[in-house]
Amino acid sequence: MHRLLVAAVVSASGLCAQSFQERAETLSREIAARHMPYGTILDPVFASPASGTIVGYSRCGDSAIWTGHYLAAESFRYRITRSPEALEAARRGLRGIQSLVDVTGADNVLARCLFPADSPYSAALRAEESNHGQYAAKLGGADYVWIGHTSRDQYLGVFFGLSVAYELIEDSAMRATAADLVTRLVTRLLDKGWAIVMPDGSTSTVFW
Repeated sequence: MHRLLVAAVVSASGLCAQSFQERAETLSREIAARHMPYGTILDPVFASPASGTIVGYSRCGDSAIWTGHYLAAESFRYRITRSPEALEAARRGLRGIQSLVDVTGADNVLARCLFPADSPYSAALRAEESNHGQYAAKLGGADYVWIGHTSRDQYLGVFFGLSVAYELIEDSAMRATAADLVTRLVTRLLDKGWAIVMPDGSTSTVFW
């Protein structure tokens, strides 16, 4: 009887684990499809609570921190599953973070978020982030807008994602990209005495 009970518990645990993994994979696909219109994490706004129709995006100001967490999560998933899908998702997150640094140009400041200047959601995103600095930039030959006044938690979320990806994914190109981004961001902070300074000279905050 004891052996049968143990066998039943083990079997049930296996089913739960399988179900959890399947749900996690579904959520990962939904995040990529719904929350990353421009390569970084944004909150979709639906036409109605029951609708699957996206009519806008929100929470642009927290895009950097959640993109960092997304990169970390997919890096953990890849380390456990070795899934090609997880690896591609991690690459997607890494590219998103790189865009948040590249869009600020030679300043190597971390943007809160970015979106194409001609995005149909541009006006709403600009209005929502009107209390933060907004900057025009070129990225990949296209016109973009990026949001500044970046906070410490945005930096920490990005550093978290980059460090986890570097440690857990044995891909030389991804590690080189992660190391380069950390170097660029930290060098900028060191040059500014650990202050987060925007291109217009304004200081968002300081780490000390």
